[in-house]
Amino acid sequence: MRSGGLLQREIERAGISTVSISNNPDQTERLCAPRAAFIQYPFGRLLGDVGDRAGQRAVCDDLMELLQTAEGPNTYRHLPYAWHQSPEETKWHPAVPSPIVAERQRMEAEGKNPAQEFQKLLRDEDREL
Repeated sequence: MRSGGLLQREIERAGISTVSISNNPDQTERLCAPRAAFIQYPFGRLLGDVGDRAGQRAVCDDLMELLQTAEGPNTYRHLPYAWHQSPEETKWHPAVPSPIVAERQRMEAEGKNPAQEFQKLLRDEDREL
């Protein structure tokens, strides 16, 4: 989410309005994303369940409506949708971690500092560490 908020702010500086969707309102507001819609759906399914075309379309329509009606940056809206399972039954995180999470866990298990290791991986000729 952090990189998304940073990217949004850069795009906004170029004069293009942006909107994001998040299931973590506190973090999104802390990062000052210019415009965001909040939804209580699981990670990886912020637009809705697999195959629910009508539900996904409704969420996307609400995002576009927010983009059109927001009076400026720092506009946030909670979407009125509820996940179809109770919070206790919902798997909020994927069963299999994303590759970057798995790599971080591997580094930690080997006693390495993931932040330093990722910096080494991202180093290039144009950027000094």
